[in-house]
Amino acid sequence: MNMERENGFTLIELLISIVIVTTLLAMGVPSFKDFLKNNRLRAQANALVTGLQVARSEAVKRGTDTVICASSNLTSCTGSGDWDKGWIVFSDLNNTGTLGVPDVGSTAPLCEDTEDCMLQTSGALSGKHKITSTAANLRFLPTGLANNGNFTLNLVADKCERNQARKIQVTLQGHTIVTQQACP
Repeated sequence: MNMERENGFTLIELLISIVIVTTLLAMGVPSFKDFLKNNRLRAQANALVTGLQVARSEAVKRGTDTVICASSNLTSCTGSGDWDKGWIVFSDLNNTGTLGVPDVGSTAPLCEDTEDCMLQTSGALSGKHKITSTAANLRFLPTGLANNGNFTLNLVADKCERNQARKIQVTLQGHTIVTQQACP
């Protein structure tokens, strides 16, 4: 009778493989979590920058003031610098800083040349990231300039570690600059 050795792993080889895989996972999981948090933070900063750029481009395109402001209900400005609940972008033809009242029977202002209208909304941030600013709104003039002067928003990740914060600045000329910041 010919005794052949069967193919497979011995118990010791299997245990060594499990120890190696466990060690690699223990080293990789925290890095992966940081990677995900940084990507989420970057996406949220980009969403805010997009809102700022929409406000500026619409002001130039429409030839009228356009406002981006913090909003918790996505229909009106909150009047506070707490931007993590959401924000809205609207044309401000009457220069009141508030979205005009829609026509009777209408649920939102139409984008006509004679009234204010909603241009974009963005809801609350995912996770527990925070966006704060010293100002509750930013007004862009028909020239594309920022009426409020230099405007800064601070985006900070939940359980911020190392450089998981972003500073979003809008210059007087209306240009947006995003820089990575150390946690506060």
